[in-house]
Amino acid sequence: MNRFTSETAREAGKKSKRGPAKLNSSTRTLIFDLLKSNEEKFYQNLLELEPKQFVDTYVKLLPYVLAPRSKQTIEVSELSKNEVAEMILELQ
Repeated sequence: MNRFTSETAREAGKKSKRGPAKLNSSTRTLIFDLLKSNEEKFYQNLLELEPKQFVDTYVKLLPYVLAPRSKQTIEVSELSKNEVAEMILELQ
């Protein structure tokens, strides 16, 4: 049985070799546009699902529509100082 040592910890902390994520902004935009163009039909289909299926589907689709927080950028040059301060407080 392998023990967790400083050496194995170093190995575990190394950067992943799996490569970049396959979901980029153009893929996210394409899926968002597809969902938006079929919004009514998609919404009706969602309503026909059982509550658990509805939530599962909804949660699975979120990553395709919303960018992860680490990839989000906010342009603050057009915001007031109060708005920027409020955003910083919300992020903490």
